[in-house]
Amino acid sequence: MRRGFSLPELMLALVIAGLLTALALPPVRRILDGIAVENGARQIRAAHFRARMHAVAFGQVTLLELSPDTLRIRSVSGTDTSLTWQGRGPAADGITLTGPAHGLVYSPLGLAMGVSNGTWHLAYGLASRDVIVSRLGRLRIR
Repeated sequence: MRRGFSLPELMLALVIAGLLTALALPPVRRILDGIAVENGARQIRAAHFRARMHAVAFGQVTLLELSPDTLRIRSVSGTDTSLTWQGRGPAADGITLTGPAHGLVYSPLGLAMGVSNGTWHLAYGLASRDVIVSRLGRLRIR
């Protein structure tokens, strides 16, 4: 009676395990890409909410700057701006962010002012999302 496995049996088991892994990787990759992009969209949503609430709470015009590297909130007083909050942008997680170069400006009532509408596109691997801000400052993720 022999103990253990022969070399051909071990090779067959490794080939089967490799094939199963190769078949499972693309769906898993798609799921991980989707999670990464959804996280980036939520970062933008949180910065948007924070900027609107800052405008209302402090009764100040507030500017939200969205760039791939950083998300910034600035308080506006006349022609001066002061940094209120800064967070890392989607590019820190490898996510591509494209969209309008202008920032979003909120009135002390929390409504958008000026040219504050736009669509920002986030992409990573096989997944993508659009963050859409309306003229009134409402945000939706599609």
